Amino acid sequence: MKFNERVQNQYFRLTEIEDDLVDYIQKNKAEVAKMKIVHLAEQFYTVPNTVTRFVRKLGYDGFSELKMELKNESDYPHLMGDSYQQKINRNFELIDIAREDKVVQCLRKAKNVNFYGLGQTGLVAKICADNFYALEDKFKFIDYPNEIRHQIENGKNQLFFFISLSGETKSVLELAELAKAVGHKVIGLTNLSDNSLSRLADVALYCCTEKEVVNKYDVTDKTPILIIMQSLFKSYLAEFHQNKK
Repeated sequence: MKFNERVQNQYFRLTEIEDDLVDYIQKNKAEVAKMKIVHLAEQFYTVPNTVTRFVRKLGYDGFSELKMELKNESDYPHLMGDSYQQKINRNFELIDIAREDKVVQCLRKAKNVNFYGLGQTGLVAKICADNFYALEDKFKFIDYPNEIRHQIENGKNQLFFFISLSGETKSVLELAELAKAVGHKVIGLTNLSDNSLSRLADVALYCCTEKEVVNKYDVTDKTPILIIMQSLFKSYLAEFHQNKK
C-alpha cells in the first residue's frame, strides 16, 4: 500500500504533529527516503519515538520500511502499478479491527439497519445485507430512495449503511445528510479516497478498487467491497454468538 493510501486509511487517528509529518513527507519523499530518523524528528522539535509511533500507526514495521517505500515511489513511479492480486491484497490491509469493532457496536445497538447503494454497487450491498439478515431480521437492503427516505424520517434508532465507491453520488449523499440531520447513525463504505460520504459518516470504511469501463459499461471490480464487508460480517457474527452465551 502506498504512503498516501496508508495516510487516508488512518487519517482520523492522526495527531496534529502527525498531520504535519504527513505534509512534510508528501512534499519531500525523496529527501525523507535518505534521512535518519533523528533528523526527521528534529524538523518538528520532537523525538525519534514520535516518528516511530507514527510510522507504525500507518502499518510500517519501522522507519526503514517507510524510507524504502518512499524511495521506490520517488525513483520508480512508472513501476508502482500493482498486479491484480496485489490490488486485491491491499483490501486485506485496509481491514482495521478497531474501526470494525466500532461499526459492530453501532450495528448491535441499532433497532434497524438499512443498507443502500445504487446500480451494481447496490446489488453487492444486497448480498451483504442478506448475510446479516441470516442472523437478525433487523438487517435489510432498501431498493428505492423514497422508501429509505421514509425510514429516515419516521424510524427511531435506525442505522443507515451507505455503500458508494466514489463517495460522491449526489442522491446517496442527500440521503446520508438527511439521516445525519435527523440524528441517525451513518456508516459509509467507499473507495480509499478523501470523499464527502466518508467525511459525513460516523464511521468510514474503505475498500480499494479502480474504476474500469469496457465498451461504455462500468465493469469496476466489486470484489473489494465483499472483502471488507465479509470481514465485518465475521466480526459481527463473533459478537452475536458471544452475546448469546
